[in-house]
Amino acid sequence: MEEKPDQQSEQDEGLFDRYQASVLSDRYLEMVLADWKNTGLLLLQAPVLALMAVMVWQNVERTTPTLYFVMVLSMFWIGCMNACREIVKERELFLRERMYNLDVAPYLYSKVRVLGLVGIVQVGLYGMIVAQSIDVRVPIGWLLLNLLATVMCGTCLGLLISAAVKRSDYAVAWVPLVIIPQIVFSEFTIPEDQFQGASEIIFRLMPSRWSYESLMEFGDTNVQYLAGAGYLMPVIGYCALFLLIAYPILRMQKY
Repeated sequence: MEEKPDQQSEQDEGLFDRYQASVLSDRYLEMVLADWKNTGLLLLQAPVLALMAVMVWQNVERTTPTLYFVMVLSMFWIGCMNACREIVKERELFLRERMYNLDVAPYLYSKVRVLGLVGIVQVGLYGMIVAQSIDVRVPIGWLLLNLLATVMCGTCLGLLISAAVKRSDYAVAWVPLVIIPQIVFSEFTIPEDQFQGASEIIFRLMPSRWSYESLMEFGDTNVQYLAGAGYLMPVIGYCALFLLIAYPILRMQKY
């Protein structure tokens, strides 16, 4: 980690070191671009999943709720896969730099910033392919915003997983364990009113549920715009929550 110039030390004192954030973001972006094979595979996920959705729904006369759920789940999966190895794979470097005054907050920021750029490209590819081929009945701007919030929620959860595990293969193994509950505790398993007790609580806590409800609202003929936007607030809240949990986990790690 490059040392901070003396003239900036007073400016960057505080909870968030902007200089470190800038240096770490630039370095991480260079690493992502240099590893073009892996980055290409990540970007390829979006059009492949979009084409699968098109193959299934292009001949359906009207959009079904299942399409909204598949779109949301696809973005959540992509976000998790983007991020689940990005901390654990450089654990040794992170711990060494922690000995030389690396702050955790700028480090996490750099990951979110660069992976957010990757997510924007993926959402653009996915959303445009689906919207061009299927009448999703959701305004394209809102569709892209919804999918971006969803992919960032998955990204932040992936970073939490990556911060908590000790090996990259463990991180990858955790991804299905956080994706499958999004399916099991959903309206596509049993009707919403049949969830009772603990299962009802888990159902309401699933991040994908809120993205799905938002798309359902905007796809309705009698759309309530404030309600549709409000459904995304928990998704954004989960992004912050996952990062807030990852922060102390990384702070406690020692070389």
